[in-house]
Amino acid sequence: MTEMALKELTGKYPRAIVKKADQIKALIFDVDGVLTNGRIIYDENGKETKQFNVKDGLIIGHLKKANIIVGAISGRESSAVAKRASELKLDFCHQGIIDKLSVYNKIAEFHKLKKKEIAYIGDDLNDLEVLRDCGLSVCPADSPIYIRNIVDLVSGAKGGNGVVREVADLILAAKGELEKIIH
Repeated sequence: MTEMALKELTGKYPRAIVKKADQIKALIFDVDGVLTNGRIIYDENGKETKQFNVKDGLIIGHLKKANIIVGAISGRESSAVAKRASELKLDFCHQGIIDKLSVYNKIAEFHKLKKKEIAYIGDDLNDLEVLRDCGLSVCPADSPIYIRNIVDLVSGAKGGNGVVREVADLILAAKGELEKIIH
């Protein structure tokens, strides 16, 4: 990636956002509405299926190689999510979580992270407390207006359509890692 291309990527964000992205040591995200489009599909046998974006998945390995902790906190439990988390080798995947802030705080404590070192992507009411507490808060473009109004960054992508990829690219570019990956 040329220096100009990197500047173009980071230049589309306000300088304060790029500065926050450069400090990130952990990327945590919700699942339904972020990693997926939020739709839940049941087949005739009652089995739940979800769609995941391959581009989100691909970048997670690069985040981990750059020593970024990556994981999910979901309000629902799903075997499809457990399988995807395992495939992506997430550092953690907490499901069925009502109090996301409590789990987020335990993760920060366990990994000895300052709040400014954590980016969080969420899309709904159960994500509000974490979005207000983390260092870089992001939501998908199709989040409710009251979520979009409180985050640092509204993604250009809707849930399930590359939100994690956009944030990961921003973090890696801000740290100078994306250029290394591309070369």
